[in-house]
Amino acid sequence: MRTAGQILKEERERKFYTLDEIEKATKIRKELLEALEAGQYSKLPPQTFVQGFIKNYGKFLGLSQDKLLAIYRREFSESKHPPRILDSFKEPIEKKKFKLTPARALGSVVLGLIIIFFVYLWIQYRFLVGGPFLEVSQPVNQFNTTSPAVQVTGRTDPEAKVSINNQEVGVDTSGRFSQEIKLTDNISNIEISAKSKSGQVTKIERTVFLKK
Repeated sequence: MRTAGQILKEERERKFYTLDEIEKATKIRKELLEALEAGQYSKLPPQTFVQGFIKNYGKFLGLSQDKLLAIYRREFSESKHPPRILDSFKEPIEKKKFKLTPARALGSVVLGLIIIFFVYLWIQYRFLVGGPFLEVSQPVNQFNTTSPAVQVTGRTDPEAKVSINNQEVGVDTSGRFSQEIKLTDNISNIEISAKSKSGQVTKIERTVFLKK
């Protein structure tokens, strides 16, 4: 009587499939397919896995999975073919544990110092070359009002000096400022400027329309 492995091999060869193609289609390793076709059950994992291999292999070839399994059960005898426990089942992959060594600790310190150094250089470059940060939240540009005064508010770098229409205003520790400006004309231009310690200046202008 032909074995389940022989039936699978004959059908595979009849349809001109290679073991490499079967491996790719069924995700069963080639060495296991070879052992299955040869009936070398000692080279295969436990019976439950082998039955799964036969079902997948038979399904791909268009064979009756129930008949293949029935043939396999008749021919298989655990006393004659004790299943082999694969290394992957017997010796699970050991999880690598992170170990802090003196070399790794020193490397981490050096890396941290390098990062701090470049951050410092970036801050100094921004401080020396770029103007200070400046944001005006009120009033919006082209603001319309019927009030003879408008409140100018915003924020900048805490170290910067803020002037509104060339008049210096106070800045709190978080860089926020607020100042009321009187409107004398129908159209008023308000210039807000922030000056850094290095002399760099950032300016924002707002136009306010006074409706009388």
